[in-house]
Amino acid sequence: MTPEPAQPSDPTEAAATNPVWPSNFPDPQVLPDGDGWVAIATNGNGMNVQTLVSDDLATWSQGSDALPQVASWSTSGKVWAPEAHRFGDRWVMYYTTMAPDPAIQCIGLAVADDPKGPYRDTSSQPLVCEEEQGGSIDASPFVASDGTAYLYWKNDGNAVGMDTWISVQRLSPDGLRLEGEPKRLIRQDLPWEGQLVEAPYVWERDGVFHLFYSANDYGSDRYAVGHATASSPTGPFRKDDEPVLTSTDVAAGPGHCALFEQDGRVLMAYHAWAPDSIGSEVPGRTMWLSEVTFDGAAVTVTPPATTLPEGL
Repeated sequence: MTPEPAQPSDPTEAAATNPVWPSNFPDPQVLPDGDGWVAIATNGNGMNVQTLVSDDLATWSQGSDALPQVASWSTSGKVWAPEAHRFGDRWVMYYTTMAPDPAIQCIGLAVADDPKGPYRDTSSQPLVCEEEQGGSIDASPFVASDGTAYLYWKNDGNAVGMDTWISVQRLSPDGLRLEGEPKRLIRQDLPWEGQLVEAPYVWERDGVFHLFYSANDYGSDRYAVGHATASSPTGPFRKDDEPVLTSTDVAAGPGHCALFEQDGRVLMAYHAWAPDSIGSEVPGRTMWLSEVTFDGAAVTVTPPATTLPEGL
């Protein structure tokens, strides 16, 4: 019989085990917030951008909507995959939302003084919107050790029967504008990836740029996290042949990850389904934590387990 993740009646009283949040919280990112942490995620529970707060990464409580109002050119209710980064004394959040026209998803930008928000988007148009490529989603900011900022994203090609590409473009130092030209990096070309690649996240370690990404059908146990490396943030990236994070007997379809550092350790936040509830709104895609270790171009990610990484 397949063991199930703990499902406490009140998520604010969750036990200190994986999943660290046992309710629907897709596409999570964990950010430092003073002496604590805040997690942001795709719309749900009446919020455009869900938030959770924690003092210890093991127990979490629900916060308020980090994006109470989307840009004037968009519509609330379909806000996906938010990711934020601190630029100077401000936080900039990049999020997927409905385009003005046609009915595709594009990338917006909002600014706040606090990682929890509220973020405000005063733009008159999307930051990235590849209309002829199915739209643009899954934006992820990255600042290299030399201070240069970049934005990675995916064209939503699988929505229109086209290839999906992870692209990158340089950001202005304040994170508010794109500079130069976009560059395509990788597309779906390995058997395990199925029809798409998406959800990029880049981490720099000892001169190596590690691109984590997700692939295959998010609503299945085939969804997983892949890994590629390069000597530059703009590639070329070389993929591992197989994914670095896959389903286990307690978590199905782990993916859409984001990394963060805690006391010198690198942790990965991601979502996964309960194996007996794949595709179900309840409990939905819950938030999990694993540990990532680096050895040159190689990485190891602890598989999804109900036991948290040691030390949490």
